Amino acid sequence: MKSKWLVLLMICMLAFSLVLGGCGGGGSQESEQEPSQSSDSGSEPAPLKAALLTSGPVNDGGWNTQAYEGLLMLKDELGYEIAFTENVQQADQANIMRDYAKKGFDLIIGHGFEFGDALVTVSAEYPDIKFFQVGGEVSGPNLASARFRTGELGYLAGKLAALVTKTNKIGFVGAMEIPTILGEVKSIMEVVPEINPNATVTTAYTGSWEDINKGKEAALAQIATGVDVIIGIGDACDAGAIQAVDEHEGVYFIGWSGDMNKLSPNRVLTSGVQSVQIMIKQVGEKVQNGTFEGVSEILGIPEGVQFLGTWSPETPEEAKAAVIEDENKLKSGEMVIEDATHNL
Repeated sequence: MKSKWLVLLMICMLAFSLVLGGCGGGGSQESEQEPSQSSDSGSEPAPLKAALLTSGPVNDGGWNTQAYEGLLMLKDELGYEIAFTENVQQADQANIMRDYAKKGFDLIIGHGFEFGDALVTVSAEYPDIKFFQVGGEVSGPNLASARFRTGELGYLAGKLAALVTKTNKIGFVGAMEIPTILGEVKSIMEVVPEINPNATVTTAYTGSWEDINKGKEAALAQIATGVDVIIGIGDACDAGAIQAVDEHEGVYFIGWSGDMNKLSPNRVLTSGVQSVQIMIKQVGEKVQNGTFEGVSEILGIPEGVQFLGTWSPETPEEAKAAVIEDENKLKSGEMVIEDATHNL
């Protein structure tokens, strides 16, 4: 009996020590974690936050989709927290930027030429926040911008259209008559008669970046006059123009901003791709490593942010080869096209 009670006593003492040990271990773990959360030297810095404003929908397959993909790169590759507002009206731009600034965002991006005035105004109100414009030419102590060199893609698209058209009637459907688009149109107008003296170019503007129906209506109106190649710079409007092209045999489209070929692999001859993603990622890296500067840059094919996209199997091989040859000359510097916007 004595040995039995001795065994029971030893079991109780062991269990009691285990309980104490468990409580003591938990307390020790909490006390080790707490300093690491509150200590400046041991804690990880809070992730940077970036916000994007676009004038159209981020699923337009073109200009705004590229910006959204660039924003996702900040999140997935650089660890940013992100937010965006699409379909932003001009009258609401500044207030939406202010709202993001008040919420502690570190980088606020206005995607497009039309955001310039609001960025200048709001960046001055929040000097500790970095602002960036894609597609414009604004700058300040905490405001930078980058835009694509206009004329390069206009030249290539215009040359392709001039080589491919059978009716000698080329159409252009744009969203807004803003400098960056007008610069491309100028380049198209100059190269077409050089390549095909019999060809003419008809232009139309929808007044919208997001109205698919307006893009389709503008394209249909041009097709009705005999246009058989349409160049589009209209974001979501491009999707409507491609719909119109798909409905008419022998009519083709040349896309812009994003690689539009996926919307109609046969009818979209190719696209002039502008890599907004690279621009946005680069500015995110600069904010992250402390090298952000309030400068305005112009980038193009030689810098690797502009290039031709996927080719349709229906593109005539001779025309394709001639256009690719010029693209390669632009890459190497053998051919130089001055920025067309400054020469309007």
